[in-house]
Amino acid sequence: DNASLKKLVFVEGLGSVYDKTLREVNIALYLSELYNVKEKELVEEAVLLSKADLMSEMVFEFTELQGLMGYYYAKATGKDKLIYTALKEQYLPDGEDSDLPSTKFSAIIALSYKLDSLLGLFSVNKIPTGSKDPFGLRRAAAGIVKIAIEHKLELNLSNIIDSLIDTYPGLDKKLVIQFFNERLFKIFDVNPSVLKAVLGSGEEDVFKISQKLCALNPIVLSADFKEYSTTFKRVANIIKDVNTDGTLDIITELFEEEAEKKLYTKYVETTSIEYKAYNEELDALFALKPELDEFFDKVFVNHEDVNIKNNRKNLIGLTYQAFKKIADIKEISI
Repeated sequence: DNASLKKLVFVEGLGSVYDKTLREVNIALYLSELYNVKEKELVEEAVLLSKADLMSEMVFEFTELQGLMGYYYAKATGKDKLIYTALKEQYLPDGEDSDLPSTKFSAIIALSYKLDSLLGLFSVNKIPTGSKDPFGLRRAAAGIVKIAIEHKLELNLSNIIDSLIDTYPGLDKKLVIQFFNERLFKIFDVNPSVLKAVLGSGEEDVFKISQKLCALNPIVLSADFKEYSTTFKRVANIIKDVNTDGTLDIITELFEEEAEKKLYTKYVETTSIEYKAYNEELDALFALKPELDEFFDKVFVNHEDVNIKNNRKNLIGLTYQAFKKIADIKEISI
């Protein structure tokens, strides 16, 4: 009953529950496009029905039945299974060990609800502080991450905000991203410096962040990592004044030592392969260690000829850049 939902205030400054539903439709259609879900009419219908049961006597009496009553009403009136399942699952995950939405369709409905709450409440400055989080935004952010990982969905909050920013005047994008990234440190069970390294690669898609962590973390936890980190500290020291965000040119004619030729050859070999997974790529990059160690032992980087010196620094810069596509290794501290 839209008339009743229009009277039910969601939060001051964000209109009624009906207004919230319309914003969720907007997000759900955007995500359907992104995730290649063809049933756009059903997506829209599911979101428009999602809050209808809030006005029922049952939910009014027993708030924990929200969504569940919608499921029964929609099923009884012959709605599509995708719709009634999504209504039942729209608030998932609703706790630490909660189930997650069971289909990509349900995931879109659940994500739309959480994303609108997060962006909407931030846009009217209802931001969690200390232990106070009356609207459960920390749980919403964690839910968004868990759903994306479970359903292998690309979820880049920065892009989502850019696409929807007109719906949320007054939204400070930087604040939301900062809040969201802080949640990642609570969600992922890894050494914080490992997550910091992955975020340092510039990766913003939470599904890819989780894949990078799954590839990097076992290596960091392995017995050999202490030795690796000694090599990478030396890499970090050499590249301090190299612009590793730019293109690093190598002039092979300037190589004088066998060790620099060997490192460059191995680097070219390693980076010219198309890897199917981050762990394969990382294994290959970490296998540069012997050539790097030999380079550090036998090559004097600060050569008096400035061109040779820069060429050597660029060579080390290139190996660092190859890692940085997955993680900024200089951030890792164990």
